[in-house]
Amino acid sequence: MSRQAYVNKDVPITEIRRVKRDLQKFVDLYEKVTFIEELYCDETVKSAMERRGKTPQTGYKWLKTWNDEGFDGLFRKEGSGRISKLSDYQLEILKNNITVKGLSSISEIKKEIQKEFNVTYSERHLRRLIFDLGLLDVINSNKIK
Repeated sequence: MSRQAYVNKDVPITEIRRVKRDLQKFVDLYEKVTFIEELYCDETVKSAMERRGKTPQTGYKWLKTWNDEGFDGLFRKEGSGRISKLSDYQLEILKNNITVKGLSSISEIKKEIQKEFNVTYSERHLRRLIFDLGLLDVINSNKIK
C-alpha cells in the first residue's frame, strides 16, 4: 500500500497552470523544429505529420513559415487566435459581477454574460475564460457560501 506524498501547496494551482501554458509554447516550437529536422533528413511531409497525428496541410504551413521566416516564424504569434467576443473592459465588468453577485456556476455566468452583453459562450469555453481571468478561486469560494 503506498502513501500519499506530501506536496507543498504554497503556489496556487492557477499559477502552476499559467506556467504550464507558457511552457507549452516551447513544446510546440520543439515539435515544429523537429519536423523541419526530419525534412532535412529527407522525410516526407506526409509521414512526418502522420507521426504527429496532424494533417499534411499543417506540415506544409509549417514548412512555408520556415522557408519564409526561419525560427522566428515557428513561434506562435501573440494574438494569433480568434478575437474575443468581449472587450477587456467588458471582461473587467464580468469579473466584478461574478464577485459582487456571488455567481458560482457556469450556467449562472453564462446567463449573466447573455443578459449583460448579449453574447453567448459555450460552457467549455466559459470554463477556459474563468480560468484565464483567474476566477476559479472566487467561484469556488462562492460555492462554499
